[in-house]
Amino acid sequence: MNTVLVVDDVPTNVDVVLSHLTGAGFRVLCADSGTRALKQLEQRVPDIILLDIKMPGMDGIETCRRIKQRLEWKNVPIIFITGADELSQKLAAFEAGAVDFVTKPILAEEVEARVRTHLKLRELQTELEQKNQALSEEVELRLDAEKQLEAKLDQAFVIANGAGGILFATRQANILLHAFFPGASVEALPDVVLRWITSADRQKPLVIHTATKGDLQIDHLASSDARNLAFLRLEQRNSFWGPKALRALGLTPREAEVLYWITEGKTNPEISTILDTTLHTIKKHNNKLFAKLGVETRMAAARLAMSVLTSPEPASLTNL
Repeated sequence: MNTVLVVDDVPTNVDVVLSHLTGAGFRVLCADSGTRALKQLEQRVPDIILLDIKMPGMDGIETCRRIKQRLEWKNVPIIFITGADELSQKLAAFEAGAVDFVTKPILAEEVEARVRTHLKLRELQTELEQKNQALSEEVELRLDAEKQLEAKLDQAFVIANGAGGILFATRQANILLHAFFPGASVEALPDVVLRWITSADRQKPLVIHTATKGDLQIDHLASSDARNLAFLRLEQRNSFWGPKALRALGLTPREAEVLYWITEGKTNPEISTILDTTLHTIKKHNNKLFAKLGVETRMAAARLAMSVLTSPEPASLTNL
């Protein structure tokens, strides 16, 4: 049951509103002055206020201002009761914080209609505020999660669903998946990995052995049974094969990644997909790394890269 506070020093006006709204299912509180209205609010905060604009002592405008100054009262809708020709006071009422007004002589049905309208508007506003608050909290949680994730972007992490679909993968994870499973889809885990995460053996690391690229170890970090998700960490071991080794050629980490995929025979569009960047950016990296290496073609760059990737551990890599 909604509560309406009627503030008016004329008993006749109060009686009209009181009898009609009570019969319409509202709880009605009354005050015959602005001062008494403020005291009433200290005891109980109504859902809406009907406030006479002209009262002896503290008038409706001042009463409204004081109500709006209090944090716990300021959102209560206030409808003014005014004379039909009081335009300047109506404007002052809106400036003070009123949402609407009814004119004298009071029509009880009009009062009820306006009260219900503004109660519904307030209800919708409250719902919107709650949704905005929930959205704000969700955004904060996501930003916090992104910050934590950014700190680990140099590592290889994958989030996959129960069917093996890749929902998220860091750049390093994509590099390792493409290197160890060159024919696999970019949107799904390789079959051997999917079989592993759906088996009882997932508590033990999965190790993929290769002769040239060392070992790929995949650890199952956690699962979300409610959302059917798996969180995986990938780590390359026992090899200096990869973008990191190519930094010995004086390349930036990104240039080294581009050159690594050139040696793997990937086209520029394929590299842009793997590294999640634009084709234009890949072409710019190509030009820069070619200039640094003193070569003019992709084949010449790949030959130089292979001389590093197939050699024993360079001393210059130990601190990379």
